[in-house]
Amino acid sequence: MFNGLKMVVGGMMVAGFVAAASAFGIKASDNTLIADLDGNGTEEIVSYDENIDHLENGDINYSFKFTIEGKTVYKEGGLIERYPEVTEEGRLHDKLDHLKTIAVSVADINPGKEGKELIAKYYADVDDIVLGYKVFRYNDGKLNVVSEFYPNASHSYIPTAQADNKYIKVNVEEYIDAIGKVWITRTYKLTKNGFVEKENKSGKYNVAPARYEENKLTKYVAANCIEMFSDSSCLVDYSIGMLQEGEKFVIKKIIFPTEYNGNFISFAYIKTASGLKGWIMVDNTIDEMGQPVNAVAVK
Repeated sequence: MFNGLKMVVGGMMVAGFVAAASAFGIKASDNTLIADLDGNGTEEIVSYDENIDHLENGDINYSFKFTIEGKTVYKEGGLIERYPEVTEEGRLHDKLDHLKTIAVSVADINPGKEGKELIAKYYADVDDIVLGYKVFRYNDGKLNVVSEFYPNASHSYIPTAQADNKYIKVNVEEYIDAIGKVWITRTYKLTKNGFVEKENKSGKYNVAPARYEENKLTKYVAANCIEMFSDSSCLVDYSIGMLQEGEKFVIKKIIFPTEYNGNFISFAYIKTASGLKGWIMVDNTIDEMGQPVNAVAVK
């Protein structure tokens, strides 16, 4: 009777933990996640395991696997040469010569379909650079890779909710002269040759929060008076006033800098603390007094 009671209590504790984990989004352990992956209304217990061995000659021997409901459903790994004789463009295995760790999270990449995805993030051993991502989907007891791609940026993350698996949006950190670090959203398209960045004909990129957890845009302050415009061409005809020195604002959109008369000029669509919206022209121009003409700083 004691053993039976112990089993019942133990089962209740596990069930209670699963319910709590579902409600609060917590992990059962560092390498265990709980989520309804196939959309059948029942949550799966997912475990993943990584083993990364750095060899003396600079090569890496690694293994990585997923276990769902106690069954191994995915394996990968092998020897990664630091200086391979042959590489294949777009293959994650050939980009892992600085692999440090692999982290996994749950995300609803395609909210229009039932179930959620698993995202494996392959981190480098330098400044936590993301070398690449793999997105997995679980159906009929099988876990399959539905996409893999490489943002080519120092830091990046995937927003959890996205409309379609044909395109994957990744928020990446960029550096723009006279502004500093700016996080933007890049869109990647799934083709027969893997993921490639979708062509951006307008040249305008949406600015993203620096950290997913905070979900807030970075605040800037005008280092000097900067003219604002109603149009991204920033011609005098579209002037709508001045952004005053010290005024706070957030950048909503950015056009990457282009060289003009030796100066790198970028255009930013901003919203001020008072609610005024418009475009500003930001560059690295210095006036006769050695002061920046159009510059901003992180608040």
